[in-house]
Amino acid sequence: MSLSSYWLMPPRWSTCPKEDIASILKQAFTETGETVDRATGDDPHPDSTSSEGGVIALAVGPTDADYDFTPTILLLASPIPSDTTPEQALVESAVVLSNQVPGFRMLEDCPWPATPESARLRTGIYIQGRVPITASQWAWVHTKGESSFLLTATATMTTPTFGDLHEDVLAIIMSLEVRNV
Repeated sequence: MSLSSYWLMPPRWSTCPKEDIASILKQAFTETGETVDRATGDDPHPDSTSSEGGVIALAVGPTDADYDFTPTILLLASPIPSDTTPEQALVESAVVLSNQVPGFRMLEDCPWPATPESARLRTGIYIQGRVPITASQWAWVHTKGESSFLLTATATMTTPTFGDLHEDVLAIIMSLEVRNV
């Protein structure tokens, strides 16, 4: 099963062209000195959403000039193994988020009251070099036939810009649709 997405971008935000996502993510990890081997699979940033999953979309917001940091929303699909229930996948994804990001401190992990049903919202903070980051992640299960994917939409921005950008991020998330192709 392949997946595609649609979301509305408020002013100051844009969707990255699909063909540019892999190079943008590689550059971001290289510039921050982060290792890309923390992600699951051989390629942490696959550019397709086949049965193996991968990056579906990437949105970028206005750069925080104080930290030279560009806020993003990364939409990722991860296949759920047949021996894992959707509920287990959601629980395990919170653990993965906490373990993949050095110094990540989970502030909340709660049900998301909007669609899709059974979605979770996680919010946390961490420091990347000298940059204070706030991350919000929405996680839910997308099932079609026998295939199930854990979908995560992870927004990252500097903590000082969170107050200015959170309404934009919520508007994007509320407009998000993921479809089978």
